[in-house]
Amino acid sequence: MLDYTQVFTFSPGLGEMAADDYYMLPVNWQALSSVVERNSYTWESDLYSNQLSVADWSVPYQQILYTNIVLEQLEKIKPGASEIREWEDIKGAALFNRAWALSTLVQHFAGAFDSASMNTAPGVPIRLTTDVKNNIPRNSIKECYDQVFNDLTNAAKLLSPVVPAIAKNRPSKPAAYALAARNALLTGQYEKAKNYADSSLLLYNYLTDYNSISTTAITPFDRSMPEVLYYCQAISRYSILQTTSTTVFADTSLYRSYNMNDLRRSIFFRTISGSNIGFKRGYSGTTLSFTGLATDEVFLIRAEAMARIGQTNIALNDLNTLLQKRWRTGTFIPVTAINAADLLSKIIIERRKELVWRGLRWQDLKRYNKIGANLQLQRILGTDNYILDPGSNKYIFPIPQEEISLSGIIQNPR
Repeated sequence: MLDYTQVFTFSPGLGEMAADDYYMLPVNWQALSSVVERNSYTWESDLYSNQLSVADWSVPYQQILYTNIVLEQLEKIKPGASEIREWEDIKGAALFNRAWALSTLVQHFAGAFDSASMNTAPGVPIRLTTDVKNNIPRNSIKECYDQVFNDLTNAAKLLSPVVPAIAKNRPSKPAAYALAARNALLTGQYEKAKNYADSSLLLYNYLTDYNSISTTAITPFDRSMPEVLYYCQAISRYSILQTTSTTVFADTSLYRSYNMNDLRRSIFFRTISGSNIGFKRGYSGTTLSFTGLATDEVFLIRAEAMARIGQTNIALNDLNTLLQKRWRTGTFIPVTAINAADLLSKIIIERRKELVWRGLRWQDLKRYNKIGANLQLQRILGTDNYILDPGSNKYIFPIPQEEISLSGIIQNPR
């Protein structure tokens, strides 16, 4: 069941579609067949129109159901001496996948983590059994993240320390620590983020030298790329997130921020027409955008966490360790910083450039604005101008109407 990759290798795409790493021309936006895609682009209040069911909600809960089935059945099995390792690895994988699904749900359908309101702000329902008829109210954001960290702590005790070379859909101990580090960063627990990242990188710290990657191939990476810790991709229902799209263009200012000797400029992007730049296939190795875990993200998590708690030497070393693998041989000049604030600014810039089109930008925008970044997003379609203000309720996606009707849980204000 856990190897059913048509379920377990997908995560929500709404955030990526609503974020600011791309733009569309009016004619191409109007031609989108999906009303959810059109409405996501312009941050409409009525996001789903008459669509009752939304995969971004239902697929993670399907993943949670499957993991709960596995966990309940495992408790009925008494493994023999030769089966204990396999039993532990299966249980660890189920716990990891449940934590993965719950974390993607709370990041899309709840507000940014805030220590002042975490006990009262609504998260999402936490389902820990296979009883699908039991209507569960929304848990608090704190309860959701507590469950995520609890599952990952237990998963890390059980999973193998070896990252699979091929079966990247199967989690490992380094992946569990990496996911915990991601969630610790999102919740502003920087010391914990550093510690989790330490644990992940101590076991597996491989970084790909981009000088060995083709700068002309449309598919520069394959899905078994060694840098990947855990394989996942954005839900396939959205044409916007297809990397082969010829109507979705990379944000101009973002593309221009890459130095000509920065190999990411030619490995991540391709020219579609004139000055319109599109994306290439990323770490997924497919037409869908990669949303999984990789060691480059873990280095950036530790760098940001260290910068935020004043350990600038470690932060600077992590940033330079990553970037020297991304620049053309002989051209990279190590980054320097005049103080912690300057270094943090540079890390945040590099985080966006490294993790572009990876399903992380929306969560970053939410947490940056929560701590005062005051980032305003803008879309221009002909003469129409759309604005998303920091702190807007539109940073929290509405729960599908089908779920509201069946369970009676509280809807997000929009």
